[in-house]
Amino acid sequence: MRLFITIAALLFSPALFAQESFTRTVKEYYRVNPFHGSFSAFVKALTTDSALLKKEIYKQTDSTGYLVKGEYEVFNPFSLNANKVEMAFYENGYRAQDKYLFSFYTYQLTAYFPDTELNREAIKKDYSKLSKKLRKDLSHVKMNSLKGYQNIEDGEITTYSNNGMPLVPAILSWQTLSKTGQLAITLVTRIRQQDNKVYPVNWVNVVFRVEED
Repeated sequence: MRLFITIAALLFSPALFAQESFTRTVKEYYRVNPFHGSFSAFVKALTTDSALLKKEIYKQTDSTGYLVKGEYEVFNPFSLNANKVEMAFYENGYRAQDKYLFSFYTYQLTAYFPDTELNREAIKKDYSKLSKKLRKDLSHVKMNSLKGYQNIEDGEITTYSNNGMPLVPAILSWQTLSKTGQLAITLVTRIRQQDNKVYPVNWVNVVFRVEED
């Protein structure tokens, strides 16, 4: 019997250590950590969390992916007291050249605050603090201003990746919400599950292939 082990070069590069750092950052900002334990245990913990209010769960169908969403009244990883914190976890399909390649999950956290001058400065500091953490973990960074986009007075969105691939594992943004007089800061983490384990969406892992003589 011969054992073939296919390992992507990323596993022997600094990206492996960046993955470990990235998972620590995610643990700090999400109430339920997707990288702790198995994927099934994470989903169970997320959906049964008593702190998640106004909970809605939609199972996967032929046309739609799995979705769970709700609100936290107490949990808030940012420095200001939030009016509310929304959580959404949903399944996506990745396509290239109109071909379905694989499914992944988006884990999104959005906190809302009254739009005041002091709050804007505080949110910018929170945004900068988290952005610095993600920049250490994920070296490919792309930032765009949101000023003037769909009537947004001020804001910014940044994507973070470890290898420049189009499907990025982290997105961070803040923006004004003029219609409601609110500010919002959003953290998006994208993950994949394989063999009931969780990985950042664009990290690859070991593939074992056994052949018999």
